[in-house]
Amino acid sequence: MKILRILGKILWPLLKITGLAYLILFLVFYFDLDGKLLYTVVEPNLARRYDKMERPDNTAMPYGKKDPVEA
Repeated sequence: MKILRILGKILWPLLKITGLAYLILFLVFYFDLDGKLLYTVVEPNLARRYDKMERPDNTAMPYGKKDPVEA
């Protein structure tokens, strides 16, 4: 009986922690909170950064050439 009490003191907090973690993960994936975070926070920041990058003009490159032509 004493062993069950000791196991209960060890397993019950562990069970509560894992249950809470499971509940949080379930809510995140059920309501697609990870996708909403990516769409509203990460994607605009990435677009703001990479839309400002200078890129070579691909329309100025003639066929068969590897180096862009200076316009």
